[in-house]
Amino acid sequence: MSLPSQAVAFSMDDELVFLETATLAAEHHDANILRHQLVTSPLLTYSALEHHAADFPSRALLGTSAGERVYVNTNAPSSAVICGVQGSGKSHTVSCFLECALLADSRVGRLPEPLSALVFHFDTRESGRPCEAAFLSSPAVQLNHVALPQVTVLCSPSNVNRRRRAYGPLAQVRVEPLYLSEKDLTADRMLALMGCDNLDTMPLYMHTALRIIRTMGIDGFSYLEFKRKIRLERLDPKQTAMIELRLDLLDAFIQPGVREIESYFTAGGLVLIDLTDPFLDSLTAGVLFDIVLGTFTQWQTLCGKLVVLDEAHKYLVNSDASRLTHSVSNIIRLQRHLATRVIIATQEPTVVPPTILDLASIIICHRFSSPAWCSHLARHVSAGAESAGWYQQVMALTTGNALVFSPAAAIAADERGEVALLGREHLTLRVRPRLTLDGGASLLAVGRGLPAVSGGSGVSPPLLPTPPTSVSYLPRAAPSETDVSAPPSEAASSPVVAHAMPLAPPSMSATSATGGPVLAPSAPAVVATPALATRVVPARLKHLVGWLSRNSTAGTAPKLNDAHAALFWLGNKNLYPSSKGKKWWTAMLDEAEEHQLIEVHNKNISKKKLQASGEAKLIRLLERGPLVYV
Repeated sequence: MSLPSQAVAFSMDDELVFLETATLAAEHHDANILRHQLVTSPLLTYSALEHHAADFPSRALLGTSAGERVYVNTNAPSSAVICGVQGSGKSHTVSCFLECALLADSRVGRLPEPLSALVFHFDTRESGRPCEAAFLSSPAVQLNHVALPQVTVLCSPSNVNRRRRAYGPLAQVRVEPLYLSEKDLTADRMLALMGCDNLDTMPLYMHTALRIIRTMGIDGFSYLEFKRKIRLERLDPKQTAMIELRLDLLDAFIQPGVREIESYFTAGGLVLIDLTDPFLDSLTAGVLFDIVLGTFTQWQTLCGKLVVLDEAHKYLVNSDASRLTHSVSNIIRLQRHLATRVIIATQEPTVVPPTILDLASIIICHRFSSPAWCSHLARHVSAGAESAGWYQQVMALTTGNALVFSPAAAIAADERGEVALLGREHLTLRVRPRLTLDGGASLLAVGRGLPAVSGGSGVSPPLLPTPPTSVSYLPRAAPSETDVSAPPSEAASSPVVAHAMPLAPPSMSATSATGGPVLAPSAPAVVATPALATRVVPARLKHLVGWLSRNSTAGTAPKLNDAHAALFWLGNKNLYPSSKGKKWWTAMLDEAEEHQLIEVHNKNISKKKLQASGEAKLIRLLERGPLVYV
């Protein structure tokens, strides 16, 4: 039976209304998509920013490209892979990303809401040096009146004393053992800790553990109850011995009643998981990293999150079967919903799985010369068809420069405000100087070390785990230019090279930072220094000694008032219970002088006389032998 003509007309009218409404909604939807693409761009240049500043309320300066500023969009989640050989500037770039996420400084952009950062670091060899990310707690010369992040280092309990000595000279760094509480454990995480991931190669006694974990996973997990049930099982002596070995490993990291890992995470704070330990292998470290990573992503907070895998080639496996690799891939896939940014830094890009390279928002390549690395990356970056020319560019990069691939980066805007994306092209980026202390300066046999890769902090890092025994910092008369035969200071403990300049490529004439020609420096004066006795630095003096080692420059000594202002927070630590009020500072100086660590210049001159003469009380670190922290 056919419908009446009036009913058909009404039906057609409804269809037209629907199509017109849908068209308007689609146009509005398309506009929203374009804006969403803009506000979630991982990188942007100043050309795009000046037309769309309101769309990027949180952004940070990363460097320059062809004279134009390049910014990181810290407001939107993104992921980056940073690779390059040692000394190419990779770690410097990672530290700049961390500064972008944690430091609210107008000189490097706008950061209304600092992120919370989590850094993973692992090594099987104890070098006595801290992870470079921890230097974010130490200011450089040009960083003034800016709140530095609180750095918490969680390390292997079996290596906590060595790690505390390594981080001792750094201010505002707290080192604690990494313990998992029962609230941090789930059935899935216990399976990983017990090594129950691969059923095909799992020994028989592990099947018993697997059965118990599955049963306990229904109502919540208790480690003490798990151990009790394991020991009630009738295992033969060999199986019992093997399960006890596994439980001993778990006992080293699981302590019922300890503080939850989640409690260490704060907005604007940095948590560094440093599993440097000769007794840990990369597989165990990867499992522990995965547990902490899961806790971090499940942490309920309003602030954004940043995860950094430092030196990832030491523990990341190029296999989707690896728990850590699988977790990182999932976080990158869900980064918009988890409000999490991921940075993977490695000297060897072949360890980064193709899945992560394909998902990464940004790939930053510092200098390297390996054809295998180039072919591996060329299959996943936008310049795949031009890999030969790209390979030549990577090899010729100078320290601190990098090629940046980011198809969604907003690089330009026309007069109407329409933005152009980077697409298949790439940028040559010059990474900016750091605001915090550069802990990765190259140490040379002659002279203290090279300057920071981008002009950075201008301060050489302390020779860790003990501060450097540097030249005398008290002011003294400058030698006459004609007096070239003046002997070097006997206080100098190492050769000093004057007028050191950045290296220039062989094809480029050497120029100074101002563009003028660089004259060949005169031969450095070197003096043999006799061996000096070791001096002991008590734990309550480590912050004073560390501050002096970082804030003294050749030929000058810091003011005593500046030292007190920087270390005033120690007054709340009750380091000297017998000294009430402000007397703790005097007690600290007296103890440091007794240990022959410092010298105070103009100590006994009254404040009135110092003001009349225009002088001040100065403090310096004495040069009388190496320092050992206890």
